[in-house]
This record gives sequence, structure tokens and C-alpha cells, in this order.
Amino acid sequence: MGVAKYRVTIEGRTYEVTVEEIDGAEQPARPRTEEPQAVGAKAGTAVPAPLGGVILSVKVKPGDAVERGQVLLTLEALKLENEITAPVSGRLVEIVSEGQTVEAGQPLAVIS
Repeated sequence: MGVAKYRVTIEGRTYEVTVEEIDGAEQPARPRTEEPQAVGAKAGTAVPAPLGGVILSVKVKPGDAVERGQVLLTLEALKLENEITAPVSGRLVEIVSEGQTVEAGQPLAVIS
């Protein structure tokens, strides 16, 4: 058994991590039992976050008609402001809130 220490920097913050080797048999991970949610014609088109960050402003509200290329919201990620636009025209079904923290790939809005 051994112990290793590492220094890891994530988004400008430095963390010290200690990893301990544990003696014993390996256990396989259990498969997820959670069913994936389908995004189809009924659900609409999801607009994913390109990066993790914070929603600075929201330009539209649920029920609004949106055009392809229209700015939906502004996402601050990596100290940059990113305008997130509608990939399709349609009606906005749902959208995140100002000040909300989001992860990369998380749906920001749904357009039907």
C-alpha cells in the first residue's frame, strides 16, 4: 500500500490531493439504473451549454417565438461572455434563470 500526493489546478484554483492505494479485490462498477430521457419531436430541441459557467442574462422567456440565430442568453465561461443563440426557429418551451450555474452539456433551453 502506498500514498501519493498531487497538486491539481482546476479553473485557476489549486488543490492538494492525496491518493491512497487500497489493497483488496477490485469491484466492478454497478450499471446505472436511471433511464435516459429522450429529446424528440415532442420535447423539442435542447440547446446545450458549450462550457460550464454562470448565466449572466436571459433575453427571452418561455412562450416567446424565437428565430434561428437569435440570442437567447449570455453565459459567462472562462471569464468570457458567450452569446448562446437558437439553433432552430420555434417557440421557447423552457430556459435557465439568470445567475444559475450550469455544467457543460447541460440543457440551457428547449425550443419546440
